[in-house]
Amino acid sequence: MWGFVDCSRYFMKFGMPKIVLDNASMAVASNDKVGLLAAPGAGKSTIIRLLAGVDVPDSGQVLRDDGGWPLAYGGAFRPEMTGEDNVRMMAGFAGVDPDEFAAYCQQFAELGDSFFVPMQLYTGAMRMRLAFAASLGVPARTYLADERLVAGDQHFREKCQETLNRRLETCGLILVASNPRALETACERFAVLSRGKIIMCEDLDEAKSLLTFDLEHGGEEEAIEEELASFDLA
Repeated sequence: MWGFVDCSRYFMKFGMPKIVLDNASMAVASNDKVGLLAAPGAGKSTIIRLLAGVDVPDSGQVLRDDGGWPLAYGGAFRPEMTGEDNVRMMAGFAGVDPDEFAAYCQQFAELGDSFFVPMQLYTGAMRMRLAFAASLGVPARTYLADERLVAGDQHFREKCQETLNRRLETCGLILVASNPRALETACERFAVLSRGKIIMCEDLDEAKSLLTFDLEHGGEEEAIEEELASFDLA
């Protein structure tokens, strides 16, 4: 089971509280394919970090199963280490054989000899390739994704999509995105992050309508004003 139980998460930004979750709850199965729509700047990455255990809520509980893995997450890469050494380190986190995992990542990322040089010499595109290779090489039960499922040039995008499609035949997905089109093909259940709450919807059309309503009526700004009114600023 994945999700949140009465979770709140906010942080200060330019002296103002930035609300991501406000006593929010959601529960989905590990093999569900769930698309969560959120307005730009609403905290998509924070939600993924909470689910992945990289961040913690200010209050409430995060529901987290074993076998979850963030898709194309490169935050664990250490720039002074080579690409090979980085994926071998990640193999330890994922509990997989480091030799087999390194061989898979080398083949999938198609970085050539750059696989063996420090990642501080990588371009952004090279880091992205290795991040996708590493995440798709992990036998995850649930993938956690922020905004995009594939990236890169046409050849690499098709390669990622084909591999991910095979993975999703047996595992789940939680995709947090601002663009509804990102949810159309991969997701089967839908929700919207609205004023700090997670609202489950009947279908994608309902989710899009709710997101559009929030965008047109300044949902995020109103939520901030309500939160400020509840603070003791004396």
